[in-house]
Amino acid sequence: MDITTILLYMVGTYLILGFIFTVPFLAKGIMKIDESAKNASIGFRIIIIPGVIVFWIFLLRKWIKANNKKQPE
Repeated sequence: MDITTILLYMVGTYLILGFIFTVPFLAKGIMKIDESAKNASIGFRIIIIPGVIVFWIFLLRKWIKANNKKQPE
């Protein structure tokens, strides 16, 4: 296997994980990291899907931080 094939598999895996992450994030996670998204339309959620897929790892970190911040100690 050459380097190009390995890189394509890595990028494909990253994008597939991003696609899987998108469903729960748009259902619940977006409201945790952005309060104004609670009243967002379905059109807005559809428009941000490509960005969520690409930047899923950063959004996951923000979601985790938001969950940890809001829990009582």
